[in-house]
Amino acid sequence: MRNQFIKTALPAMCIIFGACEEYLGEKPNSALAIPGSVKDYQALVDYQLRMNQIYPAAGDVAADYYFLNDADWANIREESRATYIWDAHVENEADWLAAYLKIFYANVILEGVDEASLDGLHESDRRNVKGSGYFLRGWLFYHLAQLFAQPYAADQESNEYGIPLRMTSDINEPTRRATVGDTYRQIEADLKAAARLLPPLAVLATRPSKAAAYAALGRLYLVMERYEEALAYADSCLAIQPQLLDYNALDTLANNAFGALNAEVLFDAVLDGAPLAHDPARARVDTNLYRLYQHDDLRLSIFYASRPDGSLQFKGSYEGTNLGIFSGLATDEVYLIKAEALIRLGQWQSGLRVLDDLLRTRWRVGKYTPMSAENEEEALSLVLQERQKELAFRGGIRWSDLRRLNKDERFRITLTRVVNGEVYNLPPGDPRYTFLIPSTVIGPSGINQNPR
Repeated sequence: MRNQFIKTALPAMCIIFGACEEYLGEKPNSALAIPGSVKDYQALVDYQLRMNQIYPAAGDVAADYYFLNDADWANIREESRATYIWDAHVENEADWLAAYLKIFYANVILEGVDEASLDGLHESDRRNVKGSGYFLRGWLFYHLAQLFAQPYAADQESNEYGIPLRMTSDINEPTRRATVGDTYRQIEADLKAAARLLPPLAVLATRPSKAAAYAALGRLYLVMERYEEALAYADSCLAIQPQLLDYNALDTLANNAFGALNAEVLFDAVLDGAPLAHDPARARVDTNLYRLYQHDDLRLSIFYASRPDGSLQFKGSYEGTNLGIFSGLATDEVYLIKAEALIRLGQWQSGLRVLDDLLRTRWRVGKYTPMSAENEEEALSLVLQERQKELAFRGGIRWSDLRRLNKDERFRITLTRVVNGEVYNLPPGDPRYTFLIPSTVIGPSGINQNPR
């Protein structure tokens, strides 16, 4: 086993990836310094501050489901201000560092767990920990690809603007960009390896599981427009965990109606909402989004609350409080993946029935009318609208949807912000849909920057 002195390695890693001392703050405690047993590696998986929290947030800050008034925009951190108006030069270094730190931990797990002592545990525990390492690495590569790699297209896999694929915890390994195709193949390989090793469900959804890996693969294949595989993995996930919350049983007046780790959560992960532009204390829900909901849709009162100034505030995070934004995986998303995949494969009536299964749990009892459409295109518009309504404020999903839908003339849109009387636009296909790699990485490594 290659013992990794994590406390010692981190400062050097910060030099490679940028000056992260101030951002990282707390160092891993000494109990995690030298993993020697499977139990130690499980502790790394369970180290929530690193593995379940502080997920990349730039996609949510840049998304179109909220707006800020001028005073609130002026009082958020500079990086968030720039991201909110799609500044061409914003680097989002904090997202980069936080994600690659998690990948560093995942690589530590994958390099050492095979030779670790069982110390009273079983080989099934070793497989579980190893599967967790693969899941976390693939899941973080996916999040990074949605921000720092150019959008995936099957006919442009050789595009050189993928992400660096850190496959080892060796901080001396040179940093090189993979192609977009290789980036997505590695995400696919890691998540499939995770699915082979993990148990169907975890003891707690803070740990990865086979169902979570299947859900992540469904999301990946939807972005890649490989709809047969998206459907297959959505089905595999729902065969293990099909449960949906009945919103009729929730308290619509609660500050947040969802308990932590509610029954739909497959894998729990959270954005750190407090310092960000879309902090519920600041973010005002886009009125165009709010108007999409109908009167008897319970999401109106469960997701949103009125503010004193008459604007609306989001209060429906599956994270269980309003202090952060849920960035994990949940069964409601998987139903939407399945419905869209069926529709895009020509089975649009079946896709609408899947959509009905989800929406019946979101409407007042006895008030829901099954979805109907005249053709496949109309059905597709319905499911995409439901994604927008169900998955708002959901950890980067909307940003990924905007990137993929920009390629389709039927669904592409121009985003608009107004700050201090100045209008900012983000047209479809704009290079700013891919964020710059931090200059602290570009300088030492010499890798190519994303185009502007």
